[in-house]
Amino acid sequence: MGKPAILLGKRSDFLLAPKKAGVKMASHIENGLMLEEEMQYQEAILEYEKAALEEPENPEPHIRKGTLLEEVGDFINALHSFNEAIRLNHKDSAALALRGDVLASLKRYEEAIIDFSQSISIDPSDADSYYNRGLAYANIGQTEYAIQDLTAAIQLDPTHGGAYNNRGVLLYKSGDYEAALTDLTEATKFRVGFGCSFLHRGRAYEALGNTNMAMEDYTQALHVSPTDVTALYFRGLLYFASNETEKGRKDFELLVHTAPLNNHLRLLALHKMSLL
Repeated sequence: MGKPAILLGKRSDFLLAPKKAGVKMASHIENGLMLEEEMQYQEAILEYEKAALEEPENPEPHIRKGTLLEEVGDFINALHSFNEAIRLNHKDSAALALRGDVLASLKRYEEAIIDFSQSISIDPSDADSYYNRGLAYANIGQTEYAIQDLTAAIQLDPTHGGAYNNRGVLLYKSGDYEAALTDLTEATKFRVGFGCSFLHRGRAYEALGNTNMAMEDYTQALHVSPTDVTALYFRGLLYFASNETEKGRKDFELLVHTAPLNNHLRLLALHKMSLL
């Protein structure tokens, strides 16, 4: 209980430079992209399908369609699109990496690792492939390999906040709290708008006995996400431990009010309040 969770990586920076394409196919791709911006997703998918009909041997329409399907959470059909793109060009590193993302979303981590590895073999400069392979390794308990990949991602992109965050989480779980603190501090610099890095750093501070800094970080996390269940729980515990009972009660009451009924921290908070 209380250990920070590994976050699933996402390849949000994808849009390939357009491949060589005829005018008709390029027009359908352009229409699809405009429809995506207007959130007309079904219409955009139809445009990508028309593009694929114009040039059946070009993988780009399938990659565009798969990327959109992944973004809207239709992982099975996204997988079909990336399978077709890779059938057409098995050396497309971006398509392999994107399929790896989908497989990871489906919790098919071993298969995702194979795709990320193939992508890395084609393009070893892609920090995100190392990052996402690292997350897949972490999700199957291969911590050493995960840390190696997250380190590689940081070496390729020293501003990769996600890699710092997740390496920090793994180091925390391994009991190396000082190293975790260093990584999570870097993560807070590069992950603007993400409260979880403050939360994780707060756990590291608390493990090192620095409850004042832990309290500050839990509060920072709650500035970003005011109903974060984990931050409310651990800040509430610190309030109770420092005899600030009313503040602790307020955190727990907000937690109980906003968390799902079966959330384990909610149940623990209810039990704690019943003892007051």
